[in-house]
Amino acid sequence: MSLKVMAAVLTAGILAAPGGSSKVNPKDGLTYQWIPPGSYFTGCLPGDTECYGLERHREKIIVASGFWIGRTEVTQAAYMRVMNADPSYYKGADLPAERVGWTDATTYCSRIGMRLPTESEWEYAAYGGTAELPKEPLASLAWYDPNSKDSTHPVATKLPNGYGLWDMLGNVWEWVQDAGKGPGEHILKGGSFYNISRDVRVSGRLSAPPDLRHRDIGFRCASSAWPEEESASRSVTRR
Repeated sequence: MSLKVMAAVLTAGILAAPGGSSKVNPKDGLTYQWIPPGSYFTGCLPGDTECYGLERHREKIIVASGFWIGRTEVTQAAYMRVMNADPSYYKGADLPAERVGWTDATTYCSRIGMRLPTESEWEYAAYGGTAELPKEPLASLAWYDPNSKDSTHPVATKLPNGYGLWDMLGNVWEWVQDAGKGPGEHILKGGSFYNISRDVRVSGRLSAPPDLRHRDIGFRCASSAWPEEESASRSVTRR
């Protein structure tokens, strides 16, 4: 099956799936996907011999509430629109915004009425409704060292996962909310164009200081409720 045909099949399934709704956030122009509640296992998959010791302990995680998450990594065009800045090393409107620290990523998400995903939300979304990644070759899902030519690539040019999310693996590492190992550090997920396959995994993680800005570090935003709904809820509560 060709890459285009596989993408069409996956997209058709996403559109037909119950609760598979998506919305465009008018503040950054990006599309966000609703992820239904459920459960998954964090940590290394059974039989995975390439785990490198930084993964979380394997246990079942209950994602009790659904949430919205970006279908793509935040692009440079969206970052410029919200932050009026272009810190990226590789230039292109559809390329992921990179060289973005955790604090700036948090600020961006706040400005559009959202937040960074938690690590559990990120992992749950990355599996796309499956217990493990699809059996397609990693190169069909991710930009990583063997196929990237040492550069980022336009978002959504590989296959989406079962939730209709692109580049959850590869292209750029993505900040999440969770604290890292060292004081003040936070977690990065997903691997990047710079990494070998061992690093491009759902369970993989890095711990980094919040001011780290590297050409392979970006992010995507999430929210427990659509921003307009959150605003309306706060208004009702105040009354």
